[in-house]
Amino acid sequence: MTDKQTAHYKASEYIYDLGNTALENGFKPDEHWEVQMATAAEKKAFEKQYYPTVATSVLPELLKATFALVKTQLNQVMKAQTVIPLDRFAPEPVYEYLVAFNLNRVRR
Repeated sequence: MTDKQTAHYKASEYIYDLGNTALENGFKPDEHWEVQMATAAEKKAFEKQYYPTVATSVLPELLKATFALVKTQLNQVMKAQTVIPLDRFAPEPVYEYLVAFNLNRVRR
C-alpha cells in the first residue's frame, strides 16, 4: 500500500481541506464541522442541503479507520451510526465517502 492510501495520510489530508474550507468561508471560532460516513446518495443530499461541504472518497477498507482519525483530530466523540432498514432483506449501505458540513450553514 502506498503512502497516499493509508488512513493516517487520508485523515491528515482531509483535516487540511477542512481547515482551508473553513478559512475560505469565514467560519467563526464557535462553528464546527459535522463529519459523517456517507453513501453516494447521502453525499449528494448533504451537498444539496448544506454549503460548504467537504467530501472525499476513501477506500472501503480504510474508511472506518480514517473516520476515527478525523473525529479524533477534530476532538469529536464518535457516535455509532444506526441503520434502520426499511426492508429486512435489503443489503447494508456501502459507505464510500467522508462528508463534512456545518449544521448551521444551510443552503437557501
